Amino acid sequence: MKKILYLCLLVSGSLEAQPYLDLGQLMYHNSPGKDPAHFEHIRAQINLPVIFKDSSIFLVNPIWEERWVQAQEQSQRYHLRGLITWMTYTRRLGEKWEGMVAFIPRWNGQPEIQFKDGFQPGGAVLVTYKKRPGLTVKLGLYYNKEFFGNFFMPLAGIDWKINSRQRLFGILPGYMTYEYLINSKIAWGGNFRTFTNSYKLIDKTPVDDPTSFIRIDDNQLGAYLDFYATKKIVINLEGGYSIMRKVRAGVNRKDNMYDLSTHDGLYVKACLQYRLRFDGK
Repeated sequence: MKKILYLCLLVSGSLEAQPYLDLGQLMYHNSPGKDPAHFEHIRAQINLPVIFKDSSIFLVNPIWEERWVQAQEQSQRYHLRGLITWMTYTRRLGEKWEGMVAFIPRWNGQPEIQFKDGFQPGGAVLVTYKKRPGLTVKLGLYYNKEFFGNFFMPLAGIDWKINSRQRLFGILPGYMTYEYLINSKIAWGGNFRTFTNSYKLIDKTPVDDPTSFIRIDDNQLGAYLDFYATKKIVINLEGGYSIMRKVRAGVNRKDNMYDLSTHDGLYVKACLQYRLRFDGK
């Protein structure tokens, strides 16, 4: 454990103001309501950092997820699976600059789909600038070969240590987190996240074409509570609202999609996390 902690403390030098690293996470998410009739998500992931002699970092982040989506009571319920691995390499480019490149292979689809049919290559680049102690800014670009076409997304991030209790960190439009530490056991805050995923379907819906898919766009705004059961085991509870959520079906282009559900709604989320903090809290 001391060796793992040492490695992660080195990682924290790269993460700058970000206060922690979740080495493992198990998450359950549900959006109760009638539209969509069923919207459920389970996700598990781990982070495995490797530190080189020049202080560069290679981080492997395998992710497994299961989704169940049903637009209406009388419509089909889809079971969707995702297998993703983030492989990122981070290196200092000077006293204030840092660069990161990522390769992100993924497989998204119904469980019966062949690997070659559900494969999506992706990647990202990110440059970090340390403006002053406790404040860094980030700019970059994300890409993924979705089933509806090439998906590019510009990135802009911040890691800001507001004071000894408050942090703001994230990379938009992906996520942004505000954290307020009440004491060593309890923290609260707010989260904003966006998701754009497409999943290959084995059946020939919505039209008679074997390349059909489901696309999910979700934007979540919520409040959370972290409870530290031990120094490293964290129970996270969150509730909030999905904004401009869309579930669509299509063939192989953006102009061949139609809406299955376009309604916003409440969501609840629970996580069990193995966390290492870098701020001594």
